[in-house]
Amino acid sequence: MTRVVTDKTLRAWLRAAPIDRGIGDGLTFLATVIGAASGKASWILRYRFQGKQRDEALGRYPDISLKEARELARKHRGRIQQGIDIAAERRAAARQQDTVATLAQAWYERHIASTYKHPEVVLRVIRRHIDPVIGMLNIEDVRPMHIDNVLTRIVEADAPTIANDALRYLFRMFHFALKRKWIETNPVSGFELSDAGGTEAPRQRWLNQAELGAFAKAMNFGRENELAVWLLLALCVRKMELLAAKWSEFDLEKGVWSLHPSRTKKNHPIDIPLAPQVLRWLEEVKVFSCGSEYLFPARRRVRVRQGTPRRNRFDHVCPDTLNVALRRLPLADIEHFTVHDMRRTARTHMAALGVDRFVAERALNHKVRDVEGGV
Repeated sequence: MTRVVTDKTLRAWLRAAPIDRGIGDGLTFLATVIGAASGKASWILRYRFQGKQRDEALGRYPDISLKEARELARKHRGRIQQGIDIAAERRAAARQQDTVATLAQAWYERHIASTYKHPEVVLRVIRRHIDPVIGMLNIEDVRPMHIDNVLTRIVEADAPTIANDALRYLFRMFHFALKRKWIETNPVSGFELSDAGGTEAPRQRWLNQAELGAFAKAMNFGRENELAVWLLLALCVRKMELLAAKWSEFDLEKGVWSLHPSRTKKNHPIDIPLAPQVLRWLEEVKVFSCGSEYLFPARRRVRVRQGTPRRNRFDHVCPDTLNVALRRLPLADIEHFTVHDMRRTARTHMAALGVDRFVAERALNHKVRDVEGGV
């Protein structure tokens, strides 16, 4: 049989497909499509190991020629005779690649990267809280106790909201794997919000005048960080609207910051007037930015890890920079607060100063549910 089969024979078999024909010594030519419209078939090596039938895919025809398929089959039969189950070996090698980290990356690229307005928010949770704990595990080996370990660590770090986000992302990641038959069960399916950060009540935290004074005195974490805090309070913007801002958005002569809708949470554009003090702070920021297109550029452009230079994930300052700096301040006498509470602090003080509600809401770029909202 091996002497009479040629490429001409294979092409004839393809035209007559479906076909399942042995070439010799277990090498099999297989095409399941009627007429083999794609012009392709598969090479399969069939063998017995410990009394059980095994099939090992060698590749596609014509990508792998008849001669190459015979040579692959010859090499594999030699290993089988040495007591190696080549199909089991391949599955084991494949499983080593199916880690939680690779699953997370595949899910992120398929469902997050091109569909979310701010995909970096999801990626940050994966990189900071999921990959370091279970990223190296094979997805088939993940059990509920591993999921609980991820969530517990985040809650113990006093980040219940992030714990809830991580729970949602983990469920969707493993559901992604489940639908593709990579796993048999979803290890996250039995978890609820109560197992993570719990029900999220709207935050009400804001800093009063005394707390702002104490915060200002304790703010010994670098002038760039100080300027970022004062600008957040003065401009009422969200953290990343400021930290990812470019100088091209600013007209310092006219004293206006034109924030594009693509950079806002609700897709609402806004022109923010810049008070004289804000302009002075921005002049300082410009000095620190050293000609960068960003107000707050990445502070370490190139990092060396294991001898290999690696660029930062962001050209602007990392989203976690202010959060980390804030946690390092000696603020034992001030009730816990976050960077996002700066925005609520600004809104609360505007109300205390008698600023009209519509003006205050527009300053926060909130859509006002009234005719004035369009002004």
